[in-house]
Amino acid sequence: MSQSQRISSQRVHDQRGEEDTPAHHWLRPARALWIAVVVPAYALWIAQLPAYVSAVRHDPTADAAPGASIALQLGLADLRRLDACGLSLDVYAGAIIALTLLFQLTYAAVGLLLFWRRANDRMAYFASFALMLLPFAFAPLTLGALPPAWRWIIPAIAALGNASLILCGYLFPDGRFTPGWIRVLAALLVVYALVAAILPSMQLDRSELSLLIMLGFALSVLPVQIYRYRAVSTPYQRQQTKWVVLGIAVGVVGNIAARTLHVVVLIPVWGANALAFGAQVGLVMLAMLAIPLAVGTAILSSHLWDIDIVIHRTVLYSTLSALLAGIYAATVVVLQALIHPFTGLQAPGPLVITISTLLVAAVTNPLRRWLQGVIDRRFYRRTYQRERVLTAFARTLHNEVELSQLRHGLLSVIDETMQPTHLSLWLLPAAEGTPHSPSDRQRAAGEPPGAA
Repeated sequence: MSQSQRISSQRVHDQRGEEDTPAHHWLRPARALWIAVVVPAYALWIAQLPAYVSAVRHDPTADAAPGASIALQLGLADLRRLDACGLSLDVYAGAIIALTLLFQLTYAAVGLLLFWRRANDRMAYFASFALMLLPFAFAPLTLGALPPAWRWIIPAIAALGNASLILCGYLFPDGRFTPGWIRVLAALLVVYALVAAILPSMQLDRSELSLLIMLGFALSVLPVQIYRYRAVSTPYQRQQTKWVVLGIAVGVVGNIAARTLHVVVLIPVWGANALAFGAQVGLVMLAMLAIPLAVGTAILSSHLWDIDIVIHRTVLYSTLSALLAGIYAATVVVLQALIHPFTGLQAPGPLVITISTLLVAAVTNPLRRWLQGVIDRRFYRRTYQRERVLTAFARTLHNEVELSQLRHGLLSVIDETMQPTHLSLWLLPAAEGTPHSPSDRQRAAGEPPGAA
């Protein structure tokens, strides 16, 4: 049975088990808790949304004071930089508002879908709760337009959003604490989140110690998932884990890249202002959209795609794109430095851009083939060796005519590529008068062996 067939049969077994299992005693209180926390949080977010939109769109040149002050609100210097780039305040405000709505509503849509479609599944319930609250980990931004009397809720809901995601990492993919000592770590996480929500001195956005503690909890998810993957998970659950890890990896890498761009490029060019911060926040939100999509796919899909192919293509083409971009930039700089003494131009001219583009086009396919070989040898060695063996055996089929040699070659290929514990080959007896090989046919015709 193939890997995909085993995964599919395991998934069918899991679904039947869920259907045959009666409602657990925890189901009603869990639903009540979900409604008691999620509904007020989103009601509060919707209630402050008009004030948030008004604050983002506030014109600093206007005489009227803004109704609310948030971190993404532009000042006069930011507005002048926008004008220099040929953009307006409406473009900036529209982009920020659209990204905020896309970020919040994507998490909410996947969370509601899990809660509606898989309400009896313990893991789906925890994932739904975590996805619904994760956007509120950005509560200083998403709830920044709340009146001062309501600001106390921001650190509380931010701590709850962070803790729910980490707790979900402890439980994924089967909704159980495995190994058992994870219950102790989960209890400490819940206690810490409650303390951070209640005591102002423990607010996550103001305390470096608190940030380190939360980072430690987040990193503890990694050994738990490695243990589950290697010792506990079924083939289908391993596919689920790969999907979720891919989504989290995209979110984390995008988060780090956006913050690095903010520090290395945006602050030196624009300064430490709301415009640079808004660009960073927008890129972070876009990258983190991969998390709910991956979680939803892992839990809701009955027939998961081959995630190894997705990972392989992602690594290949992202690395290729980065290398081509580097080659293009280096070519432009070198050519501009060479022709500058003759042309006196400070900016790259059409000739430099044309030569750089043609060079990138010429090296794309050879570079892609080289990268694919490197990635296959480094990360997919077993698959790479199987492909080489099968390709070599396919070539021998055109030249080999002796049945005994073909049988030996076939057994060798199967043993090397599949590595079975036992291997046998049965051949049907040839019909009477039907020779097995050219030598048999020659003998049957009375010709000496080797005759043409």
